Amino acid sequence: MAATTSDTSDALLERENAAILCVLTEADEYYKEQQRLGKTIRKGFLDLAKARQAVGPSSSISALNVREELSAQFSVDADDAFDACAVDQLAASAAFRARKGGLDESRRVPSSESLRRRGDAAAAATADATTCEEDAPPPPRDTVLLFAGMPPPALRKAKKEFVTALQHAVKLANAGRRIRKALDAIDGASP
Repeated sequence: MAATTSDTSDALLERENAAILCVLTEADEYYKEQQRLGKTIRKGFLDLAKARQAVGPSSSISALNVREELSAQFSVDADDAFDACAVDQLAASAAFRARKGGLDESRRVPSSESLRRRGDAAAAATADATTCEEDAPPPPRDTVLLFAGMPPPALRKAKKEFVTALQHAVKLANAGRRIRKALDAIDGASP
């Protein structure tokens, strides 16, 4: 009887130690991602200012001029399976995932399975037979071209920095959710 009580308390202590280790590890990762996010956003805005300077005062680079034609290039999806994760599996799990393409399903970027490969004539013939030109989604547009026919390199660099910033923000949100889940496990494990 004493052995089972000792085993139970040892298992409870092991789970609590794993949760505390997870909180500390994720807090460190959260801080690092926060620093990376801030640095990336600053670089993106600096590149955007350089692009505005390169274009000159006659034509400004602004989303206000073309907002009807803009659509989301990325979206963030929540993963419902995250809530079912155990504390020891938190490091490998993600509550949020960024994906290319906005919320509008008709503008979704085609997957690699639906793309034709060069030199594969047999597969291309069957793909042409099974798909119709009318059903094909419109090709993804480079939104940087909305601002200028020949956009300055700094504008493309700014776009790249902001996409990287989104990825850092998703990692930051995932670390925050893992910290919250580990803290909840610690609160539930304490008597």
